[in-house]
Amino acid sequence: MRRLLLIFLTILILPVLLYSQKKVSYDGYFEIGGKAEYNGIYIESYYKAKMEFEYKINKYTEVEIDIRGNSEDREIILYEASAEFELSDNLELEVGDLKKRFGYEEWTSREKLPTIRRSIVNRYLEPLGYVNREPGIQIEWEGDDFLLLGGMHYNESHTASYVIKAVKKSISSLDGVFANLQIIRTRDTEIPNATAVNAGIFDTISGIASVLEFYYGLDPVESHYSALEGGDNDVYLGAVRFITSKIFLFENKIIRGFEPVLSGAVLVNNMDYTDVNKLQLMLGFNFYFNDNARLMINGDLAASNRPFSKSKRSLTDSSVIIQLQVRW
Repeated sequence: MRRLLLIFLTILILPVLLYSQKKVSYDGYFEIGGKAEYNGIYIESYYKAKMEFEYKINKYTEVEIDIRGNSEDREIILYEASAEFELSDNLELEVGDLKKRFGYEEWTSREKLPTIRRSIVNRYLEPLGYVNREPGIQIEWEGDDFLLLGGMHYNESHTASYVIKAVKKSISSLDGVFANLQIIRTRDTEIPNATAVNAGIFDTISGIASVLEFYYGLDPVESHYSALEGGDNDVYLGAVRFITSKIFLFENKIIRGFEPVLSGAVLVNNMDYTDVNKLQLMLGFNFYFNDNARLMINGDLAASNRPFSKSKRSLTDSSVIIQLQVRW
């Protein structure tokens, strides 16, 4: 009860305090929608909200706090807290609960992606520790056409991660190329280290924005199970993903823009058995009422097979999702 009261008082008082500070900026979103899963009987409704505050302490220091809630958990959580220090015009240091930014999707906040959910590749890598948030420190150097990021993270399960990202912008006829390297160190005596790499290209041609990227790395969970069963300790995963979209603008009072989205991915859990995999094909449509409000529709087809039944694919993870999103 005391915890709920504290949360309630925080919600009431915090906006007042922040409003009185001229150096505070904020953004967030509200989403409401429904999800119909393959072979599901009911449509699952949901709503989510985010409130993010950025407080500029001085010219060189900024603090960011991200608070979120959803209808599934029915509680407010502190999703992110971090501090950013501007060391020079090109060099920044960030400390807090940070994204590892492994993969192109991790560069952008989820609510600003053209799809409602992240790809099957991103969702598979998250529990493995490659794309989740963890307390850490990152330093980023950004030039006119080049970005270099390095970081170290450590969590309560005594797992340390080292991240390196490099981005080259405006290379040849492409908008850019990127590469990521991540090393995870654990106390697991069987699988003490896990390394993964990610690389890809991004480009915009005639307003069509496209990304193609590849993943390859050790799966620490499957490797651990393999070691327990007396098999080969090293189980490597591989994946390829693409997404393409284009926004068409209209001179209409209601619908100001229309964005078709096509995304696909192939995920192989064990590269020794490439014929056992998971395929994803997602078709989406976004209808923009203004820059910050859109109706999103995603038809997500996911087909996977098993080692004992390679010719038969399950559509269990397939779904259709529709939601209204309002950002500020």
